[in-house]
Order: sequence, then C-alpha cells, then structure tokens
Amino acid sequence: MFIFTTYVTLPLLTRVGSADGRESALMLRKIADGGREKEFLMSLLGIGGAHARGPGIADPAVRWRIGELGAVHRGLPGMKGEYLDIFAGVIGLSYLRTAAALKYRPDTDDCARYWRYLSQSMALFGAELGDRETVTDRCERFVTRHSGADRHARACLAQLSAAHPGHMATCHRALFPATRRVVGTLAAEPHRRRFVS
Repeated sequence: MFIFTTYVTLPLLTRVGSADGRESALMLRKIADGGREKEFLMSLLGIGGAHARGPGIADPAVRWRIGELGAVHRGLPGMKGEYLDIFAGVIGLSYLRTAAALKYRPDTDDCARYWRYLSQSMALFGAELGDRETVTDRCERFVTRHSGADRHARACLAQLSAAHPGHMATCHRALFPATRRVVGTLAAEPHRRRFVS
C-alpha cells in the first residue's frame, strides 16, 4: 500500500506511458486491482499464495519475469532512468518504513540482507538501488518536489481506501511527509470519502 500510494501521488510518474504525456497511464487505472505489478512484487519478495515463502529471485522464472517487466517499463513513452531508480527506491524503502510504522525493528543483519536482495532484484529490473541513506534522501527529495494528485489519483486512492482501510491506515503512518500531505488534503475535500482512518 505504501508503494501504490506513493506512486499514485506522483503525477510525473503516473503519466509515464500515456499517449500524450498529460493523462495518467493505463497502469495507474489498473493498479488498485493488483494484476501484473502485484504479481511482480509477490514473486520478487518470495511471497506465494497465503503469504507462503517462495524462492524469489533464486527461481529462474522469477528472474525472467522481473527482466521482462523491466524491459516493458523501460520502453514506456516518457520513461527515464531516474524514474526507474526512484520507483526501485520506493519499493526498497516500503518494508523498512512500514516496519517502523508498526513499531517493528528488524535486526541490522536482516536489514542488510534485505537491501542486498532488493539491490540485486532491481538490477534485473534495470534500476539502480544505491545505499539506503542515499536512496532515502533521493526519494524524499523527489517526492517532496513532485507530489500531487490528479483525478485518476483521486479515484485510485478512493478505491484503495474502500478495499483496504486497515492497510491504508498503516500506510499513512509510513508515507513520506509530502505524500501524507497530499492524501490528507484529498481526504479533507468536501463530499469525498475519507482516505485514511
């Protein structure tokens, strides 16, 4: 939820892949229903049905799928290497920020292994994940500069909120401050369903 909420509130990224560079791409309109992006994240993190652990990138089929999806994203109109790196950073930081929001502190070794695994996975995707401090700083600056919401983001956030209210509440605590402000502003708009509890 952290990943999707951060993504949908970055119009600069959601417009990548659109025909004219102004409207949000089809990817945004489908994101709340899961689909390919959700499948990608589950296979990347080694999560199967009912959250069973899977082999992750040890599985050649998973590596192939990651590479294929990366090639599709790299070929989208308007895509830049910086955008892929930012999205990789948001994916990488999602676990750490959500864990902090839930007051869970993974040990240092687990964090290092996790970051190494994600770095290798994102390299298959075609993105570069640097050290955590640099990635955190770069993502925070990008999100601060580019956060906002168009009508597609509003619809997507409303859908996510209706389908997963508990996850949205946890996600809200984990979000970057700029994203939290956008979500809070949308939630406060009159005649709109609240996005966070």
